[in-house]
This record gives sequence, C-alpha cells and structure tokens, in this order.
Amino acid sequence: MKKGYWVSQVKEIKNAEIWGQYLEKFMNIVTEEAEKKSGNFVFTAGSEPKHYVQKNFDLLFSAIVEFNSVQEAIEGYNDPRYQEALALLGENKEDVVVRNLVIIEAT
Repeated sequence: MKKGYWVSQVKEIKNAEIWGQYLEKFMNIVTEEAEKKSGNFVFTAGSEPKHYVQKNFDLLFSAIVEFNSVQEAIEGYNDPRYQEALALLGENKEDVVVRNLVIIEAT
C-alpha cells in the first residue's frame, strides 16, 4: 500500500510566539502517536534545507510527516487535535507564517 505524506515548507515566520505555540501542540501530537506505536503520524524529517535548486526561493525549513496511507494523512489533517493546533495560527495563517503544506501519496 502506498503511504501518505504531509510535506511542509516554511518560508517566513512573522509571529514567532504564535508559531512556537503551534509547534508545541503539533509536537505533542507527534509524541502521542509515537507512544501508541500505530505507525501513523510519524514525523520523519524537519530541518533547514541543505541545498537550493531554485534560486529566489529560500526556505527556513522543511518537514515531512509519514502516514500509513493518504487517507490517514487526510484524517490526520482533520484530526481535532491538529485542527486545534492549526487554529492557533488564526483566520489568516499568513499573518503568522508563510508556508506550503501538501498531502501526497507515494511509495
């Protein structure tokens, strides 16, 4: 079965305090899921990019979360715990952070 992934790229953090609150809630979810050993919601990578292929597209960092399937990745996004964390960013999330988050399916 193909896995599902969240791929996130952060370009700019405009409000570090609120972004930090979001990350704290997000990492609590990751910790909870790791303790369950369900194999779902596995935070696989998060770091500053080491090499840029496109010029003029600097990123602060990228992150990947692995799920057992694309359906579980979508369910993870809709999970009330994650929605609570996401709500911290407010109605207009770009007031806090400029980022891209996509859900993809891959082997």
